[in-house]
Amino acid sequence: MKNNLNTNKILILGASGRVGKEIYKILKNNFPDSKNNVFGTYHNKKNDHLEHLDLNDLSEIKNIFKTIQPNILIHTAGMIYPIECEENQDLAWNVNVIGTKNIVECCKKYNCKLVYLSSDYVFDGIENIYDESHVVNPINFYGKTKSESEKLVLDLEDSLIVRTAWVNDYDKNSKSFVMQVINSLNNKNFFNAPSDQFGHPTLSHNLAEIVIELIHKKSTGIFNVAGLTFIDRYNFAKKIAETFSLDSSFIHEVSTAELHQPIKRPSRIQLDFKKIQSTVSTKLLTLEEQLEYIKNF
Repeated sequence: MKNNLNTNKILILGASGRVGKEIYKILKNNFPDSKNNVFGTYHNKKNDHLEHLDLNDLSEIKNIFKTIQPNILIHTAGMIYPIECEENQDLAWNVNVIGTKNIVECCKKYNCKLVYLSSDYVFDGIENIYDESHVVNPINFYGKTKSESEKLVLDLEDSLIVRTAWVNDYDKNSKSFVMQVINSLNNKNFFNAPSDQFGHPTLSHNLAEIVIELIHKKSTGIFNVAGLTFIDRYNFAKKIAETFSLDSSFIHEVSTAELHQPIKRPSRIQLDFKKIQSTVSTKLLTLEEQLEYIKNF
């Protein structure tokens, strides 16, 4: 593992975000010989150790490639909140799709491997279970930007797409589902959780470890990578309350329709993990393991 990662310049786009900062941290802390070859960018969350990058600005993208000349680029940046994408479609398209198109072109120019973080929202949620070969059919604009970006990334010979779901971290200011529930119940506020939305909660640290192992193995193509547990958001919220000894009576079971959200969401996306489990040694964590990890922080 050392030789592969230590001999490459690695650039992480979105290194201040939920997944990017975990990848950045692991590479800096666990591979000391390579830490001077690991670079990251931020957009809104200023960080003195990271370079500013606006995916909407082609000149900034070109400049960072020219300055760093990465061998491996890990793209975790972009607009990630489906409602924001739905309400700001032009901006979401420019950042998520055109930004990725420009990154792909720069990767071609610099002969750089591209690792792209995608989403289970490329699927419609109608099938029983989704493996990597399923035809994509997004039902909201965020999903559309991810599926269109995947097509651009696959145009690169050396590219890796990681489709994930419901990513959570342990930053108290995070908007992740786990931290929303914890903060809400700590403040004795009611929390509405739909019992008709099913998916795979995923721990950002576990996802980062697997992405790094895939890079080390020089993997290409598409992989489903998420938490092992398949659960609805209501019971997910109850598990959070139980783990952190919070009052679950503040959690209200609702339907998606009752939330009056301005977008369509796939109601049930169960992912097949046979491909990733046969490729990496890092194990996918259950929900219980993820929550215990977060609790330890």
